[in-house]
Amino acid sequence: MNSISKTLGAIAICASAIANASAASPAQQVDVSFYKDGHLVSAGTSIIAHEFGQSPFAYSSGTHVGFGTCHLEGATMRLQSESRFVGLSLVVKPVDVDANRVRLSVTAQDTEFVGKRDVGTADCHSEVVDVKGLEATNVTLDVADGQSVDVPLGDAHYRLVLKLHHADL
Repeated sequence: MNSISKTLGAIAICASAIANASAASPAQQVDVSFYKDGHLVSAGTSIIAHEFGQSPFAYSSGTHVGFGTCHLEGATMRLQSESRFVGLSLVVKPVDVDANRVRLSVTAQDTEFVGKRDVGTADCHSEVVDVKGLEATNVTLDVADGQSVDVPLGDAHYRLVLKLHHADL
C-alpha cells in the first residue's frame, strides 16, 4: 500500500510540473489564410508548442514533372533523373519562438507547367522544366501574439494572412 501511495504521489508531482510548464509557456496557434484573386484557396491552423518543438503548416496540390540532367565530370558522363513540383504549395515554418512572438519562414508557390527545353552540348544535354506563376521562397517575418500580418509575396494576385494567438487547448 505504501508503494502505491509513493507511485501516485510521484505521478501527481509530474502532472503538476507539466501543468505548470504548460501554463508558463502556453501553446500558440498560427491561423493561415491564402487567397488568389480574392478567393480563399487554402486555410488552416498550426499549433506551436514550445516544449514539444515546432512543426510547419504545409499544404500542396499539384504534380511532379520529371526531367533529366547530364553532368560531365572529366571524361565521365553522369545522367540523373530529377523532378520539379508544379502546382499550389504553401509552407509556414516556425523558425524562432518565444512567449509573445514567433519568427516564421514562408514559402508559397502557385505555378503551372509551360514546357520542357533542352540545354547543354550535343554529347551531354539536359532538360529544363519551365513554369510560370508565383514562387516566393523563404520569406521571413515576425508575428506578435494577437497580431494579424499580410505576408509580402511580390504578386498582387495573392494574399497570405497569418494570425498568431494563444491556442485554446
